[in-house]
Amino acid sequence: TNAAHANVKIYLLMDSMRSFKNEGYSLEVNQAEVKLTSNTEEGIHRALASLKQLILLNETDGSYFLPCVKIEDWASFEHRGLLLDCSRHFFEVDVIKKYIDLLAFYKMNTLHWHLTEDQGWRIAIDKYPKLTEIGAYRTEADGSIYGGFYSKEDIKEIVAYATSKQIEVIPEIELPGHSQAAVAAYPHLSCTGQSVPVANDWGVFKEIYCAGNDSVFIFLEDVLTEVMELFPSDYIHIGGDEAPKVRWAECDKCQRRISEEGLAGAEELQSYFIRRIQTFLSENGKQIIGWDEILEGGLAKGALVQSWRGMEGGIEAVKHGNQAIMSPTSHAYFDYGLDAIDLKKVYSFNPIPAGLSKEEQELIIGGECNMWTEHVPDEKTLDSRVFPRLLAMAEVLWSDSTSRDYPEFVERVQTHYPLLEKHGVQYGKESVA
Repeated sequence: TNAAHANVKIYLLMDSMRSFKNEGYSLEVNQAEVKLTSNTEEGIHRALASLKQLILLNETDGSYFLPCVKIEDWASFEHRGLLLDCSRHFFEVDVIKKYIDLLAFYKMNTLHWHLTEDQGWRIAIDKYPKLTEIGAYRTEADGSIYGGFYSKEDIKEIVAYATSKQIEVIPEIELPGHSQAAVAAYPHLSCTGQSVPVANDWGVFKEIYCAGNDSVFIFLEDVLTEVMELFPSDYIHIGGDEAPKVRWAECDKCQRRISEEGLAGAEELQSYFIRRIQTFLSENGKQIIGWDEILEGGLAKGALVQSWRGMEGGIEAVKHGNQAIMSPTSHAYFDYGLDAIDLKKVYSFNPIPAGLSKEEQELIIGGECNMWTEHVPDEKTLDSRVFPRLLAMAEVLWSDSTSRDYPEFVERVQTHYPLLEKHGVQYGKESVA
């Protein structure tokens, strides 16, 4: 506040008797005091985010004017996330913390942390040290070595920091595909057992975990046990996308598994693989999230589907009674250029497709913006891809979709560029025009 009201008092009130919707809060400002009220810690943090924005948006020459307001606010969706791929390119702890700060500032609540890939394994696993000794580093085409990984202390620090901001960190451990870095470290996990390098190019690779080898499931259960010790989230994302079946088709052990389990073929073998991992995680109190390919061969009951190949996967999931997160390539892939997805396109996103019953609509718990990093080698490029588009996604997932006004939104975005600069964000453009 400015000097004329320097003695204003701020009250944070936890009121269990008041009823608030998702992460809801009230914020009241008068000349003498500021009251932030909620019945949850999440709500208090969202109220603080709004208060911070009000203060910073009303700065003039180093003084701050806080307008008298009364706000009743809540989230439209319970899951409001950013996927950050740190496997194709590695980002240091300070960058992850910066993005946690930004998620909290814009009332997002989930960091979906993509930690394993063909091009790099980024999480330390004590029982399998070669995952980071070998799997965390790749030899680039020019002969240089690229890589890095997060120690367990790094991860504990990041998770604790996120928890302090009421941000949930959901780890993603990819399976059965996108696993060449793990196979490079431990060749026996593949169908061939042959040595392969950590991938140094982009795309979909045929080296995947062998579904007919029980030692693969022992390995994954060991890995996931250590992952669960680090992440308090109720969810573990297991990927499940883009798993080519070439190796399985040529593998005697995989074909024997198909026969012994009475499976129709490779698609059902993937479903068997996912269900087996889901059973293990469920026994340990965790729920799986998977990309919409986990629908193929039969959807595991209780699995949460993240729909990326359009909205169809999410629609199919909710019609089966499963929950869904919407992050279609049409609106949510921030690695795409502005010619495909600009600020206006993101702002037009509605996670609820037409034609669903009320019960089915309620099974869509939210959405995510996905930041894949094949062509994002540094923090500057990362910032320019995510911002300002994340501002649109944050509003889409928090606010009522019936009241959107893009020209008015763009005017408000202009006032946020100085705030992004204060956060050290090197933001990009709104459109190609």
